[in-house]
Amino acid sequence: MLYKKPYFTWLKIFITITLILGICFRFINIDRKVYWYDETITSLRIAGYTRGELEDITDEADIINGKFFQQYQGTNPNKNVINTINSLATENPEHLPIYFVLLRWWVKLFGHSVAVTRSFSALTSLLVFPCIYLLCRELFNQPLVGEIAIALTAVSPISVLYAQEARVYSLFTVTILLSSIALLRAMKIPTKRNWQIYTISLIFALYTHLFSILVAFGHGIYILLIEKLKLTKKLKAYLLASVSGFIIFYPGL
Repeated sequence: MLYKKPYFTWLKIFITITLILGICFRFINIDRKVYWYDETITSLRIAGYTRGELEDITDEADIINGKFFQQYQGTNPNKNVINTINSLATENPEHLPIYFVLLRWWVKLFGHSVAVTRSFSALTSLLVFPCIYLLCRELFNQPLVGEIAIALTAVSPISVLYAQEARVYSLFTVTILLSSIALLRAMKIPTKRNWQIYTISLIFALYTHLFSILVAFGHGIYILLIEKLKLTKKLKAYLLASVSGFIIFYPGL
């Protein structure tokens, strides 16, 4: 095939170097940037507190300094996962719980420093590379296309930016790619198991970020066009999988 020819060696070397740089960019100075407002809210959520509770506590406190606030930026023995979910439901119902629950466990294991909290997003962002490669293989069946996609993603400024923030976007990217891969695989090999995998990936995406609903509708439009608006077996299987996913997601709304 074309990508195996000798004159593509330089391109593979360039892609490898770009990937290494992209990985380094995601971890270099990860704790040096300002821990901005949205990230502090993330820490407050994983601690299981609402802003209202924190305001009541600060009103009663005699001394308020950096050390005082640090106890509300990580896990707290008096709060659990349910408190984290309740704080989201109370003040930020548009934010879904999976990222915050996973990050809470991460911080509980490794500490609540800025580097540790942000490193969850950085490590999650590395999963984008194999996912985007697999997506390109499903779409184009050309390894070189996937390798170029990895290189572009590795040095994408917005990807690097979100990889160093204690926010949901890196995990959201992974869930989008996984659900899309699962859909293409189910379309290619329409077994019951593959459609079940798509359903699970869709549920995971929906409980990660609300915008996954738009991705799911995009999947539906894609299937309709591929099947030429006919109620084929594949379209029926997709409808069953997506409806099942949304039914399970409904309590999260």
